[in-house]
Amino acid sequence: MGMKKAVLLLIILGFILPQTSFAYERLFYFFDNESGYDSLKDNYKSIDTFAPQIYTVTDNLKVKGPTEKRAIKQAKRRSVDVVPLLVNDHFDKVLMSSILISEKAQNDIIDFMIDEAKDEGYRGWQFDFENINHLDRDMYTAFVKKTGEAMKENNLEFSVAVIVRDRPYDKNSTDQDWSSAYDFEELAKHVDFLSLMSYDDPRSVGPVASIPYVKRILNYLLPIIPNEKISLGIPLYCWQWQDNVKVASVSYDRAKKAYKEVDDRKKKNSYSKSLGAEYFRFTRDGVHNEIWCDGAKGLTEKKKLIEKYDLRGYSAWALGQETDKWWRVLKRI
Repeated sequence: MGMKKAVLLLIILGFILPQTSFAYERLFYFFDNESGYDSLKDNYKSIDTFAPQIYTVTDNLKVKGPTEKRAIKQAKRRSVDVVPLLVNDHFDKVLMSSILISEKAQNDIIDFMIDEAKDEGYRGWQFDFENINHLDRDMYTAFVKKTGEAMKENNLEFSVAVIVRDRPYDKNSTDQDWSSAYDFEELAKHVDFLSLMSYDDPRSVGPVASIPYVKRILNYLLPIIPNEKISLGIPLYCWQWQDNVKVASVSYDRAKKAYKEVDDRKKKNSYSKSLGAEYFRFTRDGVHNEIWCDGAKGLTEKKKLIEKYDLRGYSAWALGQETDKWWRVLKRI
């Protein structure tokens, strides 16, 4: 076979044979901060969806916002799709119950979302309602269903951020946490996707979201949620521990700076393969510090999980907390 015919055959086969593609949605959350705004300007080409936390349902059961407009204008200028979050003010549990027992409040909220999306050119919305009473679980599912139907009728995307768990919900258990309010299987039926907040491991031994923890979450949820409706939560922040007590969340750059500045001959910066996270260990003023971050290697491991399970993509909290070098990984996911 001649060279030209061989090349032509390869081109034809390229169109015919199924292609392996790892083009996933890269959603980045944003709260009003200068570093986040700068990150949006610098990295907009690697951001598919910009999700600012700027709308709040307040005590009067009305939507307040947006609280920030500069970043939205920047995203629109760069042709980045905007999907804002809607939250219950201060994640107030009583407020959330008030919303769920009021049909009028829900209808007003939905009407606002539709009108605001059309006026501002949003692609859609994401619910980020948290600290919901687990006994309100079914009412929240019904609210999501009603909202999802209204969004679909108006050609708007609709998603829900959920706090995750790795075990079945038991209504009668005395061990309830914020994840107990989400009926994952039912919620998935009424949304375009769920953003799994697979960070803030409640039983962490260091990392915000270790690889073993994320795997347990996926092993539990994948059988009940279609993989194409899962956006894997990725933390861009780090956890700082002092004498084995978690004391703060910090950015990677701040963690690295604290490590470099301390005078400790025994300090160590390395990567835990078993946990899938980078750590900084040092002693300052007699206090033992450990700061755990995903790091580039940890993000790569999460990238492998997204590819392995063919998930929708990832939802990263939040712009401005990452370091520049991480974008080498983030843009490839």
